[in-house]
Amino acid sequence: MAKRYILKLYLKYFFLILFALILFFVALDFLQAVKSLPDSANLKLLYITYKAFYAIDTLLPITLIFAMIALKVQLIRSNELVAFYSLGIGKKEIIKPLFLSATLITVIYIFLHTTSFAYANEYAKNIRKFHSLSSVTKNLFFKFNDSYVFFKELLPLRKMAKEIKIYTLKDDELESITEAERGYFRQEAWYLKDARVVKNLKDRIDIRKKDVKTLVGYKPQILDSVYEGKANITLVDAIYALKLFKEQKIDITRIKSVIYANLFYPFFAPLLLVIIFYFVPVSARISNLNLFTFGAILTSLIVWGVLFMMVKLAFNGALSPEAAILMPIFLLALVAFYLYKKF
Repeated sequence: MAKRYILKLYLKYFFLILFALILFFVALDFLQAVKSLPDSANLKLLYITYKAFYAIDTLLPITLIFAMIALKVQLIRSNELVAFYSLGIGKKEIIKPLFLSATLITVIYIFLHTTSFAYANEYAKNIRKFHSLSSVTKNLFFKFNDSYVFFKELLPLRKMAKEIKIYTLKDDELESITEAERGYFRQEAWYLKDARVVKNLKDRIDIRKKDVKTLVGYKPQILDSVYEGKANITLVDAIYALKLFKEQKIDITRIKSVIYANLFYPFFAPLLLVIIFYFVPVSARISNLNLFTFGAILTSLIVWGVLFMMVKLAFNGALSPEAAILMPIFLLALVAFYLYKKF
């Protein structure tokens, strides 16, 4: 009964705090962006919706910790925490439902990043900048096997590219040039209709027009996000891109950073929850509750900010993803486990 009561209170505070933070985040952003938004009411509503999703993406991990702090303050002020301890309910029994529920929410949060939820902020930016959900990436140049590919324009949502040129090499010599006005991504490959293929034969130049299937596996979102240096990509596409880039012998540091950030970074919240819980006072009579609350919130924000900065440094290539993301989470896990054993 006690665990159920604690869990119920924890989830109540979690949803209340998350809702309040999202409302504040979206309202502040909307006031700043309202002049840049299109006149369409539908697009404004979509902008608010996508910004709300982005707020969840940004604020959910830290909310898990804030909810625990709010819960403990409530239990201490009402002397319920002392009552639990006097009934023989130890710290481990109290922290278990909080840690498990926070971990479950974190797993759900990670699962959301396998869906288009990961692109919420990108969609919001497109509405503000282009007055449309679609964005346009211009002058995209990349390597594919023995070919070099140029897209004048890439429209990821429409899965279309314009003014495509593919330069294919063989033994360091130009073998062929393929040009097409438009290309469409269908069934895991790009299809160029009525492409102009110029082949450099030994004794002559052969020019033909035909439909071409090429760039197998190069999804538009992978091209748009990874080659343009963006971090907003679903976990599924990121893992797919990792395999693809290994085959193409392309540097995978950035894509590893995206995967580690999506898979491991969110777990800082349940781990930090255990660490902060260790220092929770038993009663307001033997400690300054306001000082503890301030210190706990400040510590949470500092750790969150430092980890967020490390993730950004990994995205930019300033630090290796292992050192910037995996190592801090591993250290937090060690500290959390050590303090849990001391309860």
